Amino acid sequence: MGAGFALNGEYSYRNRLFNGTLGYRTIWSSLGTVLTSPKIALNDQGATFSFQTSYQSVTADSDRPELLKLNRLNNRVSLDRYEALGTLIYPVLLWRGEGLPATATEGLRYTPKPVIPFVQLALITRGVTTKYSQNYSQSYLSTSVGVQGQLGHFSKDFLDYTGFSLFYTQVILDGQSPFLFDRLVDQRVLSMGLVQQIYGGFRAGIESAVNLDNGLSLNNELTLEYSRRSYGVILRINPVRRIGSINLRISDFNWIGTPDPYFGSTPKTEN
Repeated sequence: MGAGFALNGEYSYRNRLFNGTLGYRTIWSSLGTVLTSPKIALNDQGATFSFQTSYQSVTADSDRPELLKLNRLNNRVSLDRYEALGTLIYPVLLWRGEGLPATATEGLRYTPKPVIPFVQLALITRGVTTKYSQNYSQSYLSTSVGVQGQLGHFSKDFLDYTGFSLFYTQVILDGQSPFLFDRLVDQRVLSMGLVQQIYGGFRAGIESAVNLDNGLSLNNELTLEYSRRSYGVILRINPVRRIGSINLRISDFNWIGTPDPYFGSTPKTEN
């Protein structure tokens, strides 16, 4: 589609989704379409708005007795699902520093781009309306406010980078999903993150989120990263979600070969 809009057809079978303190829930089958807008810039400070609409025919687990058969082998039900959502992101810059020169010994020692220190406030608002067949619905307005930023340039050997974030999220909810995979139950959440350079290209981080109403953890991810200008390796472990991953970053070695963007880029020539 034009102007950055994307219309996609989607099908999934036995897709497991993590739904906060409800844990993992399975969508046994889903068939539909999703229309996604580009991020629409609202000002020069980085404020954006985006929206998405979708339709799916969904088969998933439910706990609604009026939908479940008396004699059944499982708790699956099939319903049509229509959803519309909009997201507003509004940052307020409090302070911005200067990056180091883009040289191998300064700004590009451990990163593909020079690190720009900053501190900003951020407001994130999301409105979601979901309608299901048989007159079920769930709508909510989620507002997150917090502070995020990064200090240092990630260029010296010791403690030259600190990334941080702290957000509080409040949800106003109306209705309840008949499914368990998209039912919203975490209405007051505190989330935080910290990434710290240890030595050289090594950084360690932690991301955590907790439901303030019941004290249960939604997320608790530990990361260990080794970063250089042209490559990086990140190890992630999440005990809450019981998953782990190893990610490899390659940031263009500027080698001579095919100009195909999926395999590299042609080096620039001097005139």
